[in-house]
Amino acid sequence: MQYSQSVTLNLGKDVAALPIFQGVEPDVLRELMVSAHAAQYQKGTIFLPQGAPVPRFYVMLEGWCGASKGNAEGQESILQIFRRGDFLLESAPSAVVDISPMNLQALTQVQLLTLSPTAVRFALERSKTFTTTMLEASVRRCQELRDHVEQLALHNAERRVGRFLLQMRFNTSPDGKDIVLPFDKALIASYLGIKPETLSRTFQTFRERGFIIERSHLTVPSRYALCEYCDTITMRSCPFAHTGDCMIAASNIEVAV
Repeated sequence: MQYSQSVTLNLGKDVAALPIFQGVEPDVLRELMVSAHAAQYQKGTIFLPQGAPVPRFYVMLEGWCGASKGNAEGQESILQIFRRGDFLLESAPSAVVDISPMNLQALTQVQLLTLSPTAVRFALERSKTFTTTMLEASVRRCQELRDHVEQLALHNAERRVGRFLLQMRFNTSPDGKDIVLPFDKALIASYLGIKPETLSRTFQTFRERGFIIERSHLTVPSRYALCEYCDTITMRSCPFAHTGDCMIAASNIEVAV
């Protein structure tokens, strides 16, 4: 792990553009950044083990990381996936020293912004805007987690995979047909609660429908090829949801804003 000692100079504009910092008063943001470090981790690094004290407040700058839990039999499952702009372990700024309930692992090479919990608490006290953006992000996180549990409990492998591919498309090429999978298929299978061989069979089903799948790169046969797996949560990321060019919205399904 390497720390940058000049976060304010090197990452100032990049940090201010993150959703949880947008609109935060410049003086509050400057004071918050005094405690900041930029941390980089290589793919596969568990940078915060389950059960360890949480020393810092983490915000994703680049890459993807996952939160996983294991059991006594050595089985481990990825419960959440985090990307740019997400913050990890929202209870870290609390007055009580928190213990990580999960392993936090770099699924790709990642860059994190780490902040002092004391500085975060102080910023929350001073800025209503920061409090609001943090609350909105927490609510969105809860909705996404609840929706993911619903996927695991109620939907088959094809629907889980199709929805995941649609989400990845919105993250990598929302206007195009290309999808880049940022991590390997074993991790995808773990996150979707299926076996790797089930994922392979499901990918074969998509190939038979005209999808081109080559390792971590997929090309969809048309803009609408994954729309059947969309829902109101996923629709929030769709660039076509409010343009009159959305088949689901046209079917009078409410678009969550």
